[in-house]
Amino acid sequence: MRSGIVAVAVLGSGALLTACASSHTPAAAPGVRTVSSADVGREQHGPCGRGVCTVYLYGHTARAEVHSNGGSPASECSSLAKSLSKGGDFWTTQAVAVQEIVPMVCAVRKDGVVVVVRDTNSQIFGQSLCSSLLQGGWTEDAQAEQTAQQQDQVTEHASAQASAQAADQRTAQDALATLQGSNRSFTNAKSVRDDVETADKDLAQLRKDAKGGNGEDCYNVENVVGYDAENVVGYDVTTTASYDVDQEQQGIKDLRSEISALKDGLAALAADGLPTPPGASTAIATAEAHITTAITTTNKAIDHLNADMATAYSIANTLGTGDCANTGPGETPEGLAHIS
Repeated sequence: MRSGIVAVAVLGSGALLTACASSHTPAAAPGVRTVSSADVGREQHGPCGRGVCTVYLYGHTARAEVHSNGGSPASECSSLAKSLSKGGDFWTTQAVAVQEIVPMVCAVRKDGVVVVVRDTNSQIFGQSLCSSLLQGGWTEDAQAEQTAQQQDQVTEHASAQASAQAADQRTAQDALATLQGSNRSFTNAKSVRDDVETADKDLAQLRKDAKGGNGEDCYNVENVVGYDAENVVGYDVTTTASYDVDQEQQGIKDLRSEISALKDGLAALAADGLPTPPGASTAIATAEAHITTAITTTNKAIDHLNADMATAYSIANTLGTGDCANTGPGETPEGLAHIS
């Protein structure tokens, strides 16, 4: 058994009693990180009343909480750590931060003073300390153990709830940032609008080529104007614009998903009793307006593109005369469908 741990068993109850209420905190030992009041609140559990002093085993999670109903202020809190350190271990009153609940190992009582021992993992240090205390005349305090366990459960629940709320906040903030980014990159179907300009230019060229009439051996009807209708203006619409329209529809679908994600995130925050992030309502309203605008713009462009293709085919199919009649590209392909 480690002598540093055994030392606590031989301390008088008076020393422990005065140690309970001390607010004195000595300078931090080398390598020991102090924690904020919030951290200390998460680490300490007081099942036995006022006057709580905690000593920490440096480099480990083991700790001993000393509780006294008397709560008499004193400066001897550090004496407990010094006594425990005589066997070679280093015990300190400086809080050693941990990111987890430190479970109770035992609670013992003597002369109105209660010591709650805590440790994690295999709890070897905590168990050794409990054994030493019991051998030193302390008795197990079942009520204090039950109270400590109950408070551990409360703390664990509160920690889990806080973690869940923090996760909900991150989710909502991420969803908001994503939607705001999409709003900033909104182009109002620019690619489809560019396709309209390209189809208009190609249709103008087809009209110009059509002025050449049949051409020698119907070459102009079949290989120039007919080609323009089928493989230039037609390609503009059925291939290039078709792809861009599909992309625009997918973009609208994605934007709707982002809106739903943010609304879900806001609903989770409301259920947690947390406020809505600034700008969330504006981001949703802006995105919904963008969707309406994009649908209107895209469908207007689709009608224009379909009309360009129909005109190109009509010109090519009616250009040929005499022996060149009916040598055009044939039936106009099915046009683009509206998005929603």
